[in-house]
Amino acid sequence: MRRMVRGAANTVLPRAMVAERELEYESARDCKPPPLFMIIVSAVELAVFIYYAVALAPLLGPVTMYGPFPVDSPLVYSPVRRKEAWRYVSYMLIHAGWIHVTVNLLFQLAVGIPLEMVHKFWRIGLIYFCGVLAGSLGSSFADSGSYLAGASAGVYALIAAHLSNVIMNWAEMGRGVGLSGPIRLGAVLTFGLLDIGVAVYERHFAEHEAGRPRTGYAAHLSGAITGLLIGVIVLRNLDKKFWEKILWWIVLAIFILLCVAAIIFNIFYPGFPVQEV
Repeated sequence: MRRMVRGAANTVLPRAMVAERELEYESARDCKPPPLFMIIVSAVELAVFIYYAVALAPLLGPVTMYGPFPVDSPLVYSPVRRKEAWRYVSYMLIHAGWIHVTVNLLFQLAVGIPLEMVHKFWRIGLIYFCGVLAGSLGSSFADSGSYLAGASAGVYALIAAHLSNVIMNWAEMGRGVGLSGPIRLGAVLTFGLLDIGVAVYERHFAEHEAGRPRTGYAAHLSGAITGLLIGVIVLRNLDKKFWEKILWWIVLAIFILLCVAAIIFNIFYPGFPVQEV
């Protein structure tokens, strides 16, 4: 068990901890607290998916690759029910089809648990939920008439948080166990650009089967930007350099400005669909 935890922690632990890593690894190795946040969140999302799969089966048939999608669920983000504020976050519990839920759960477990082992649950939880909230706020700005479902924005926030980890600990990610800074940076950027490119193509250019939901890439992109910013602000940086302290304040200011702008837009923008009573 310790070897498994050590290997997972190595994927996000900076090399600057070589002299101090015994102390850092002790906390990760002993799982104090246990990395249960992503496991619990994933279990809840899976349970909700199974519930709706069973509940909708008599009406819409069995679960398919892209459905059924419970559009009338009180958890879905609906552009005509924007006053129900919980929907800005609760949409992460709903998934359209087994591909949607499987991909999201696998990615958030693979990415979130190693981060949680090193940076602890409250930091990862903050990044995840802020990414989900940013997904709905960003989508309401760029694609105001679309429904939202799925945890993809939160998953993208976690992936982008890895990039924050690389930025803040670039010099410390030298040789040794695990991947170096440039390799991590290249892997994160390659995945992000390819996936967003596919999402844009499917949204605007690909032909879709009847009943297959279109991908809302605005939520993905908003979640990624939020994960990058929040990651710089809250993730652990044990060797803070002067320029990193300046970057921290700059990123904090940018994040606050984006949050204020998104909230103001969602309150005062007159072009949203007419709200249902």
